[in-house]
Amino acid sequence: MCGLAGLLYGIDMGLIAAALPYIKATCGFTEAQLSGIVAAVMLGCIPGTMCAAWVAEKAGRLASLKATALVFAAAVPVICLSGGNFWIMFAGRLLQGAGCGFMGIAASLYVVECARSENRGRGTGMLQLVLTIGLVVSALIGLGATMFFGDAASDAVSADAKRHAWQSIFWVSIIPTFVLFVGLFRLCESPRWLFKKGRREEAIASLMMNHDEEAARRTIEELESNERSQMVRTSGGEVKRDSIFQRKYLAPLALAILIPVFNQASGVNSLLNYSVVLMQRAGLAGTDANWADTAIKLANFLFTCVAMALVDRKGRKFLLTIGTSGVTLGLLAVGGLFWAVEQGALAAGPVAGWVIVGAFVLFISSFAIGPGVCVWLAMTELMPLRVRAGGMMVAQFVAMGASYVLAQTFLPWSAKYGDSSVFLTLAVVAVGYFVTVAFFLPETKGKSLEEIERHFAGKVR
Repeated sequence: MCGLAGLLYGIDMGLIAAALPYIKATCGFTEAQLSGIVAAVMLGCIPGTMCAAWVAEKAGRLASLKATALVFAAAVPVICLSGGNFWIMFAGRLLQGAGCGFMGIAASLYVVECARSENRGRGTGMLQLVLTIGLVVSALIGLGATMFFGDAASDAVSADAKRHAWQSIFWVSIIPTFVLFVGLFRLCESPRWLFKKGRREEAIASLMMNHDEEAARRTIEELESNERSQMVRTSGGEVKRDSIFQRKYLAPLALAILIPVFNQASGVNSLLNYSVVLMQRAGLAGTDANWADTAIKLANFLFTCVAMALVDRKGRKFLLTIGTSGVTLGLLAVGGLFWAVEQGALAAGPVAGWVIVGAFVLFISSFAIGPGVCVWLAMTELMPLRVRAGGMMVAQFVAMGASYVLAQTFLPWSAKYGDSSVFLTLAVVAVGYFVTVAFFLPETKGKSLEEIERHFAGKVR
Protein backbone atom coordinates (compact mmCIF):
# COMPACT_ATOMS: atom_id res chain seq x y z
CA MET A 1 0.00 0.00 0.00
CA CYS A 2 2.88 2.38 0.73
CA GLY A 3 4.16 1.44 -2.70
CA LEU A 4 0.87 2.54 -4.20
CA ALA A 5 1.33 5.91 -2.47
CA GLY A 6 4.69 6.16 -4.22
CA LEU A 7 3.02 5.25 -7.51
CA LEU A 8 0.56 8.11 -7.06
CA TYR A 9 3.45 10.46 -6.28
CA GLY A 10 5.17 9.48 -9.52
CA ILE A 11 2.02 9.74 -11.63
CA ASP A 12 1.03 13.12 -10.23
CA MET A 13 4.55 14.51 -10.56
CA GLY A 14 4.99 13.16 -14.09
CA LEU A 15 1.65 13.90 -15.77
CA ILE A 16 2.34 17.60 -16.17
CA ALA A 17 5.12 16.90 -18.70
CA ALA A 18 2.56 15.38 -21.09
CA ALA A 19 -0.26 17.78 -20.23
CA LEU A 20 1.75 21.01 -20.44
CA PRO A 21 1.87 21.32 -24.27
CA TYR A 22 -1.93 20.90 -24.42
CA ILE A 23 -2.47 23.39 -21.60
CA LYS A 24 -0.22 25.87 -23.40
CA ALA A 25 -2.19 25.39 -26.63
CA THR A 26 -5.64 25.88 -25.09
CA CYS A 27 -5.42 28.06 -21.99
CA GLY A 28 -3.48 31.07 -23.26
CA PHE A 29 -1.12 31.10 -20.28
CA THR A 30 2.10 33.11 -20.31
CA GLU A 31 5.49 31.46 -19.79
CA ALA A 32 5.44 32.58 -16.16
CA GLN A 33 1.96 31.12 -15.67
CA LEU A 34 2.98 27.82 -17.28
CA SER A 35 5.94 27.70 -14.92
CA GLY A 36 3.55 28.46 -12.08
CA ILE A 37 1.30 25.52 -13.01
CA VAL A 38 4.33 23.22 -12.99
CA ALA A 39 5.86 24.69 -9.83
CA ALA A 40 2.56 24.63 -7.91
CA VAL A 41 3.12 20.98 -7.02
CA MET A 42 6.45 21.78 -5.36
CA LEU A 43 4.86 24.76 -3.59
CA GLY A 44 2.00 22.58 -2.38
CA CYS A 45 4.48 20.08 -0.98
CA ILE A 46 5.57 22.62 1.61
CA PRO A 47 2.28 22.89 3.58
CA GLY A 48 1.66 19.21 2.76
CA THR A 49 4.81 18.15 4.60
CA MET A 50 3.97 20.36 7.58
CA CYS A 51 0.47 18.90 7.89
CA ALA A 52 1.76 15.37 7.31
CA ALA A 53 4.35 15.68 10.08
CA TRP A 54 1.72 16.99 12.50
CA VAL A 55 -0.78 14.24 11.63
CA ALA A 56 1.94 11.57 11.72
CA GLU A 57 2.96 12.65 15.24
CA LYS A 58 -0.51 13.19 16.70
CA ALA A 59 -2.66 10.54 14.97
CA GLY A 60 -0.09 8.07 13.62
CA ARG A 61 1.69 7.19 10.40
CA LEU A 62 -1.36 5.36 9.00
CA ALA A 63 -3.63 8.36 9.53
CA SER A 64 -1.15 10.46 7.57
CA LEU A 65 -1.17 7.90 4.74
CA LYS A 66 -4.99 7.98 4.60
CA ALA A 67 -4.87 11.76 4.40
CA THR A 68 -2.48 11.35 1.45
CA ALA A 69 -5.11 9.46 -0.55
CA LEU A 70 -7.86 11.94 0.27
CA VAL A 71 -5.79 14.95 -0.77
CA PHE A 72 -4.76 13.29 -4.05
CA ALA A 73 -8.43 12.49 -4.78
CA ALA A 74 -9.54 16.08 -4.11
CA ALA A 75 -6.98 17.58 -6.48
CA VAL A 76 -8.02 15.89 -9.74
CA PRO A 77 -11.56 17.33 -10.18
CA VAL A 78 -10.32 20.81 -9.27
CA ILE A 79 -7.78 20.69 -12.10
CA CYS A 80 -10.03 19.02 -14.68
CA LEU A 81 -13.05 21.24 -14.02
CA SER A 82 -11.04 24.46 -13.88
CA GLY A 83 -12.16 25.43 -17.39
CA GLY A 84 -8.68 26.71 -18.14
CA ASN A 85 -8.82 29.30 -15.35
CA PHE A 86 -5.28 29.80 -14.12
CA TRP A 87 -6.01 30.28 -10.43
CA ILE A 88 -8.38 27.31 -10.16
CA MET A 89 -5.93 25.07 -11.98
CA PHE A 90 -3.14 26.42 -9.80
CA ALA A 91 -5.18 25.54 -6.70
CA GLY A 92 -5.69 21.98 -7.98
CA ARG A 93 -1.98 21.61 -8.60
CA LEU A 94 -1.30 22.93 -5.10
CA LEU A 95 -3.51 20.13 -3.77
CA GLN A 96 -1.57 17.59 -5.83
CA GLY A 97 1.60 18.94 -4.27
CA ALA A 98 0.10 18.69 -0.80
CA GLY A 99 -0.61 15.01 -1.53
CA CYS A 100 3.01 14.53 -2.59
CA GLY A 101 4.14 16.25 0.60
CA PHE A 102 1.96 13.94 2.69
CA MET A 103 3.29 10.90 0.86
CA GLY A 104 6.94 11.92 1.24
CA ILE A 105 6.59 12.10 5.02
CA ALA A 106 4.00 9.43 5.80
CA ALA A 107 5.08 6.57 3.54
CA SER A 108 8.82 6.86 4.19
CA LEU A 109 8.24 7.13 7.96
CA TYR A 110 5.99 4.08 7.92
CA VAL A 111 8.29 1.89 5.85
CA VAL A 112 11.54 2.72 7.65
CA GLU A 113 9.96 2.23 11.08
CA CYS A 114 8.43 -1.14 10.16
CA ALA A 115 11.21 -2.75 8.10
CA ARG A 116 14.01 -4.99 9.38
CA SER A 117 17.45 -3.36 9.52
CA GLU A 118 18.94 -5.87 7.05
CA ASN A 119 16.40 -5.06 4.32
CA ARG A 120 15.40 -1.52 5.26
CA GLY A 121 17.23 -0.16 2.21
CA ARG A 122 15.22 -2.32 -0.20
CA GLY A 123 12.01 -1.60 1.68
CA THR A 124 12.47 2.15 1.56
CA GLY A 125 13.84 1.89 -1.99
CA MET A 126 10.55 0.33 -2.99
CA LEU A 127 8.96 3.77 -2.57
CA GLN A 128 11.33 5.19 -5.17
CA LEU A 129 10.87 2.15 -7.42
CA VAL A 130 7.10 2.50 -7.60
CA LEU A 131 7.53 6.28 -7.92
CA THR A 132 9.58 5.67 -11.06
CA ILE A 133 6.92 3.23 -12.29
CA GLY A 134 4.43 6.05 -11.77
CA LEU A 135 6.61 8.34 -13.88
CA VAL A 136 6.75 5.73 -16.65
CA VAL A 137 2.97 5.29 -16.45
CA SER A 138 2.52 9.07 -16.71
CA ALA A 139 4.78 9.15 -19.78
CA LEU A 140 2.79 6.32 -21.40
CA ILE A 141 -0.46 8.13 -20.61
CA GLY A 142 0.94 11.21 -22.33
CA LEU A 143 2.10 9.18 -25.30
CA GLY A 144 -1.32 7.58 -25.57
CA ALA A 145 -3.00 10.99 -25.38
CA THR A 146 -0.77 12.30 -28.18
CA MET A 147 -1.61 9.31 -30.38
CA PHE A 148 -5.34 9.52 -29.65
CA PHE A 149 -5.96 13.27 -29.60
CA GLY A 150 -3.08 14.40 -31.84
CA ASP A 151 -0.03 16.63 -31.47
CA ALA A 152 -0.59 19.67 -29.26
CA ALA A 153 1.40 21.80 -31.72
CA SER A 154 -0.66 20.76 -34.76
CA ASP A 155 -3.20 23.22 -36.20
CA ALA A 156 -5.12 20.24 -37.58
CA VAL A 157 -6.11 19.21 -34.03
CA SER A 158 -9.11 21.14 -32.69
CA ALA A 159 -8.99 23.18 -29.49
CA ASP A 160 -11.68 20.92 -27.98
CA ALA A 161 -9.56 17.82 -28.65
CA LYS A 162 -6.53 19.45 -27.04
CA ARG A 163 -8.63 20.46 -24.02
CA HIS A 164 -10.00 16.94 -23.65
CA ALA A 165 -6.43 15.63 -23.92
CA TRP A 166 -5.06 17.39 -20.83
CA GLN A 167 -8.26 16.75 -18.86
CA SER A 168 -8.12 13.03 -19.67
CA ILE A 169 -4.46 12.88 -18.67
CA PHE A 170 -5.35 14.10 -15.18
CA TRP A 171 -8.59 12.12 -14.73
CA VAL A 172 -6.74 8.81 -15.10
CA SER A 173 -4.76 9.45 -11.90
CA ILE A 174 -7.83 9.25 -9.68
CA ILE A 175 -8.19 5.48 -10.12
CA PRO A 176 -5.23 4.30 -7.98
CA THR A 177 -6.15 6.90 -5.34
CA PHE A 178 -9.25 5.00 -4.27
CA VAL A 179 -7.41 1.67 -4.33
CA LEU A 180 -4.80 3.15 -1.96
CA PHE A 181 -7.37 4.53 0.48
CA VAL A 182 -9.27 1.23 0.78
CA GLY A 183 -6.11 -0.85 1.06
CA LEU A 184 -4.68 1.19 3.95
CA PHE A 185 -7.31 -0.19 6.32
CA ARG A 186 -5.52 -3.56 6.20
CA LEU A 187 -2.22 -2.25 7.63
CA CYS A 188 -0.96 -2.08 11.23
CA GLU A 189 0.38 1.11 12.80
CA SER A 190 4.13 1.82 12.99
CA PRO A 191 5.60 0.01 16.03
CA ARG A 192 7.99 2.84 16.84
CA TRP A 193 5.18 5.40 16.85
CA LEU A 194 3.16 3.11 19.14
CA PHE A 195 6.16 2.78 21.48
CA LYS A 196 6.67 6.53 21.49
CA LYS A 197 3.04 6.91 22.59
CA GLY A 198 3.52 4.44 25.45
CA ARG A 199 1.62 1.59 23.78
CA ARG A 200 4.30 -1.05 24.34
CA GLU A 201 2.26 -4.23 23.81
CA GLU A 202 0.71 -2.87 20.63
CA ALA A 203 4.21 -1.98 19.43
CA ILE A 204 5.38 -5.56 20.01
CA ALA A 205 2.33 -6.92 18.17
CA SER A 206 3.02 -4.59 15.23
CA LEU A 207 6.72 -5.56 15.14
CA MET A 208 5.79 -9.23 15.04
CA MET A 209 4.00 -8.67 11.74
CA ASN A 210 7.46 -8.37 10.12
CA HIS A 211 9.79 -9.86 12.79
CA ASP A 212 9.96 -13.00 14.88
CA GLU A 213 9.18 -12.68 18.60
CA GLU A 214 12.83 -12.52 19.69
CA ALA A 215 13.68 -9.79 17.15
CA ALA A 216 10.57 -7.84 18.14
CA ARG A 217 11.44 -7.87 21.85
CA ARG A 218 15.09 -7.02 21.09
CA THR A 219 13.92 -3.97 19.15
CA ILE A 220 11.71 -2.92 22.06
CA GLU A 221 14.67 -3.27 24.44
CA GLU A 222 16.78 -1.03 22.16
CA LEU A 223 13.98 1.53 22.09
CA GLU A 224 13.76 1.46 25.89
CA SER A 225 17.54 1.82 26.20
CA ASN A 226 17.55 4.84 23.89
CA GLU A 227 14.61 6.30 25.79
CA ARG A 228 16.52 6.07 29.08
CA SER A 229 19.64 7.60 27.49
CA GLN A 230 17.65 10.67 26.47
CA MET A 231 16.58 11.36 30.05
CA VAL A 232 18.74 13.68 32.15
CA ARG A 233 18.48 14.74 35.80
CA THR A 234 18.46 18.45 36.60
CA SER A 235 20.20 20.02 39.60
CA GLY A 236 16.89 19.96 41.40
CA GLY A 237 16.51 16.22 40.90
CA GLU A 238 13.86 16.53 38.18
CA VAL A 239 14.11 14.01 35.31
CA LYS A 240 13.42 15.29 31.81
CA ARG A 241 14.37 14.67 28.17
CA ASP A 242 17.59 16.16 26.88
CA SER A 243 17.28 19.01 24.40
CA ILE A 244 17.17 18.42 20.66
CA PHE A 245 19.37 21.49 20.27
CA GLN A 246 22.35 19.70 21.77
CA ARG A 247 25.49 19.29 19.69
CA LYS A 248 25.04 15.51 19.31
CA TYR A 249 21.92 16.05 17.19
CA LEU A 250 23.44 18.71 14.91
CA ALA A 251 25.29 16.40 12.49
CA PRO A 252 22.43 13.99 11.71
CA LEU A 253 19.92 16.81 11.35
CA ALA A 254 22.24 18.79 9.08
CA LEU A 255 22.92 15.79 6.82
CA ALA A 256 19.26 14.75 6.76
CA ILE A 257 18.36 18.26 5.57
CA LEU A 258 21.27 18.85 3.18
CA ILE A 259 20.84 15.62 1.19
CA PRO A 260 17.17 16.15 0.17
CA VAL A 261 17.92 19.83 -0.53
CA PHE A 262 20.76 18.86 -2.89
CA ASN A 263 18.46 16.20 -4.36
CA GLN A 264 15.92 18.81 -5.43
CA ALA A 265 18.51 21.43 -6.33
CA SER A 266 19.99 19.00 -8.85
CA GLY A 267 16.96 19.83 -11.01
CA VAL A 268 15.47 16.35 -11.28
CA ASN A 269 11.86 17.50 -10.88
CA SER A 270 12.27 20.26 -13.44
CA LEU A 271 13.80 17.79 -15.89
CA LEU A 272 10.91 15.37 -15.44
CA ASN A 273 8.28 18.12 -15.58
CA TYR A 274 9.70 19.97 -18.59
CA SER A 275 11.12 16.95 -20.43
CA VAL A 276 8.70 17.09 -23.39
CA VAL A 277 9.24 20.84 -23.80
CA LEU A 278 13.03 20.39 -23.60
CA MET A 279 12.96 17.61 -26.19
CA GLN A 280 10.97 19.82 -28.53
CA ARG A 281 13.57 22.58 -28.10
CA ALA A 282 16.30 20.07 -28.91
CA GLY A 283 14.60 19.31 -32.23
CA LEU A 284 12.28 16.34 -31.56
CA ALA A 285 8.80 17.01 -32.95
CA GLY A 286 5.40 15.36 -32.44
CA THR A 287 5.36 11.98 -30.72
CA ASP A 288 9.18 11.79 -30.85
CA ALA A 289 9.34 14.15 -27.87
CA ASN A 290 6.92 11.91 -25.97
CA TRP A 291 8.93 8.81 -26.89
CA ALA A 292 12.03 10.55 -25.54
CA ASP A 293 10.16 11.41 -22.34
CA THR A 294 9.16 7.75 -22.00
CA ALA A 295 12.76 6.60 -22.58
CA ILE A 296 14.08 8.93 -19.87
CA LYS A 297 11.49 7.75 -17.36
CA LEU A 298 12.02 4.10 -18.30
CA ALA A 299 15.77 4.51 -17.64
CA ASN A 300 14.86 6.02 -14.28
CA PHE A 301 12.83 2.89 -13.46
CA LEU A 302 15.46 0.39 -14.66
CA PHE A 303 18.33 1.94 -12.72
CA THR A 304 16.15 2.24 -9.63
CA CYS A 305 15.82 -1.56 -9.85
CA VAL A 306 19.62 -1.79 -9.95
CA ALA A 307 19.89 0.50 -6.91
CA MET A 308 17.43 -1.61 -4.93
CA ALA A 309 19.52 -4.71 -5.61
CA LEU A 310 22.66 -2.96 -4.33
CA VAL A 311 21.53 -0.63 -1.54
CA ASP A 312 21.68 -3.23 1.26
CA ARG A 313 24.80 -4.89 -0.18
CA LYS A 314 27.01 -1.95 -1.17
CA GLY A 315 25.51 0.64 1.14
CA ARG A 316 24.01 4.12 0.95
CA LYS A 317 27.28 6.07 0.91
CA PHE A 318 28.69 4.02 -2.00
CA LEU A 319 25.59 4.46 -4.16
CA LEU A 320 25.29 8.17 -3.37
CA THR A 321 28.94 8.77 -4.23
CA ILE A 322 28.65 6.95 -7.57
CA GLY A 323 25.28 8.53 -8.31
CA THR A 324 26.24 12.14 -7.59
CA SER A 325 29.36 11.87 -9.74
CA GLY A 326 27.23 10.61 -12.64
CA VAL A 327 24.64 13.34 -12.05
CA THR A 328 27.40 15.95 -12.32
CA LEU A 329 28.69 14.47 -15.60
CA GLY A 330 25.17 14.19 -17.00
CA LEU A 331 24.34 17.82 -16.24
CA LEU A 332 27.64 18.96 -17.78
CA ALA A 333 26.84 16.94 -20.92
CA VAL A 334 23.29 18.31 -21.20
CA GLY A 335 24.47 21.87 -20.60
CA GLY A 336 27.32 21.51 -23.11
CA LEU A 337 25.05 20.08 -25.81
CA PHE A 338 22.44 22.81 -25.38
CA TRP A 339 25.26 25.38 -25.50
CA ALA A 340 26.38 23.88 -28.83
CA VAL A 341 22.82 24.16 -30.18
CA GLU A 342 22.49 27.75 -28.96
CA GLN A 343 25.82 28.69 -30.55
CA GLY A 344 24.91 27.05 -33.86
CA ALA A 345 27.67 24.44 -33.62
CA LEU A 346 25.00 21.73 -33.47
CA ALA A 347 21.78 22.05 -35.44
CA ALA A 348 18.55 21.44 -33.55
CA GLY A 349 16.88 18.39 -35.05
CA PRO A 350 16.46 14.63 -34.64
CA VAL A 351 20.21 13.94 -34.37
CA ALA A 352 20.87 16.65 -31.78
CA GLY A 353 17.63 15.77 -30.00
CA TRP A 354 18.47 12.10 -29.50
CA VAL A 355 22.06 12.90 -28.46
CA ILE A 356 20.66 15.22 -25.79
CA VAL A 357 18.26 12.46 -24.77
CA GLY A 358 21.32 10.26 -24.22
CA ALA A 359 22.83 12.89 -21.91
CA PHE A 360 19.54 13.11 -20.03
CA VAL A 361 19.54 9.33 -19.66
CA LEU A 362 23.04 9.51 -18.12
CA PHE A 363 21.76 12.10 -15.66
CA ILE A 364 18.56 10.27 -14.68
CA SER A 365 20.25 6.85 -14.50
CA SER A 366 22.91 8.24 -12.14
CA PHE A 367 20.24 9.97 -10.09
CA ALA A 368 18.21 6.75 -9.86
CA ILE A 369 21.09 4.54 -8.76
CA GLY A 370 22.08 6.84 -5.91
CA PRO A 371 20.13 9.96 -4.85
CA GLY A 372 16.76 8.64 -6.02
CA VAL A 373 16.70 5.66 -3.67
CA CYS A 374 18.96 6.91 -0.88
CA VAL A 375 17.29 10.25 -0.21
CA TRP A 376 14.37 8.55 1.60
CA LEU A 377 16.86 6.59 3.70
CA ALA A 378 18.89 9.68 4.53
CA MET A 379 15.88 11.57 5.81
CA THR A 380 14.56 8.71 7.95
CA GLU A 381 17.64 6.78 9.08
CA LEU A 382 19.63 9.81 10.22
CA MET A 383 16.81 11.45 12.18
CA PRO A 384 16.48 10.47 15.88
CA LEU A 385 13.08 8.89 16.69
CA ARG A 386 11.98 11.71 18.97
CA VAL A 387 12.28 14.28 16.17
CA ARG A 388 11.94 12.08 13.09
CA ALA A 389 8.62 13.45 11.84
CA GLY A 390 9.45 17.06 12.68
CA GLY A 391 12.96 16.80 11.28
CA MET A 392 11.67 15.28 8.06
CA MET A 393 9.18 18.13 7.83
CA VAL A 394 12.02 20.65 7.99
CA ALA A 395 14.06 18.70 5.42
CA GLN A 396 11.14 18.41 3.01
CA PHE A 397 10.15 22.04 3.59
CA VAL A 398 13.57 23.34 2.59
CA ALA A 399 14.01 20.81 -0.23
CA MET A 400 10.65 21.49 -1.85
CA GLY A 401 11.23 25.21 -1.43
CA ALA A 402 14.38 24.84 -3.52
CA SER A 403 12.50 22.70 -6.05
CA TYR A 404 9.69 25.25 -6.28
CA VAL A 405 12.08 28.14 -6.94
CA LEU A 406 13.79 26.17 -9.69
CA ALA A 407 10.55 25.02 -11.33
CA GLN A 408 9.02 28.51 -11.15
CA THR A 409 12.06 30.21 -12.69
CA PHE A 410 13.02 27.49 -15.17
CA LEU A 411 11.19 28.72 -18.28
CA PRO A 412 11.91 32.45 -17.78
CA TRP A 413 15.56 31.66 -16.91
CA SER A 414 16.10 29.41 -19.91
CA ALA A 415 14.26 31.85 -22.21
CA LYS A 416 16.52 34.73 -21.18
CA TYR A 417 19.89 32.98 -20.79
CA GLY A 418 19.46 29.66 -22.60
CA ASP A 419 18.95 26.08 -21.44
CA SER A 420 22.72 25.63 -21.21
CA SER A 421 23.04 28.20 -18.41
CA VAL A 422 20.42 26.33 -16.35
CA PHE A 423 22.06 22.92 -16.62
CA LEU A 424 25.63 24.13 -16.19
CA THR A 425 24.59 25.94 -13.01
CA LEU A 426 22.91 22.78 -11.74
CA ALA A 427 26.15 20.88 -12.43
CA VAL A 428 27.93 23.18 -9.96
CA VAL A 429 25.28 22.35 -7.35
CA ALA A 430 25.82 18.64 -8.04
CA VAL A 431 29.52 19.01 -7.19
CA GLY A 432 28.49 20.23 -3.73
CA TYR A 433 26.21 17.20 -3.41
CA PHE A 434 29.10 14.87 -4.26
CA VAL A 435 31.41 16.47 -1.71
CA THR A 436 28.77 16.20 1.04
CA VAL A 437 28.07 12.49 0.59
CA ALA A 438 31.64 11.45 -0.21
CA PHE A 439 33.29 13.15 2.79
CA PHE A 440 30.64 13.67 5.49
CA LEU A 441 27.97 10.95 5.24
CA PRO A 442 28.50 7.83 7.42
CA GLU A 443 27.50 4.37 6.21
CA THR A 444 24.26 3.09 7.79
CA LYS A 445 23.63 -0.23 6.03
CA GLY A 446 22.81 -3.15 8.33
CA LYS A 447 22.46 -0.93 11.42
CA SER A 448 19.26 -0.56 13.41
CA LEU A 449 17.78 2.91 13.72
CA GLU A 450 18.74 2.87 17.38
CA GLU A 451 22.39 2.01 16.57
CA ILE A 452 22.55 4.90 14.10
CA GLU A 453 21.17 7.25 16.73
CA ARG A 454 23.75 6.10 19.29
CA HIS A 455 26.52 6.53 16.69
CA PHE A 456 25.76 10.23 16.35
CA ALA A 457 25.46 10.53 20.12
CA GLY A 458 29.06 9.32 20.33
CA LYS A 459 28.22 5.95 21.86
CA VAL A 460 29.11 3.84 18.81
CA ARG A 461 32.36 4.36 16.95
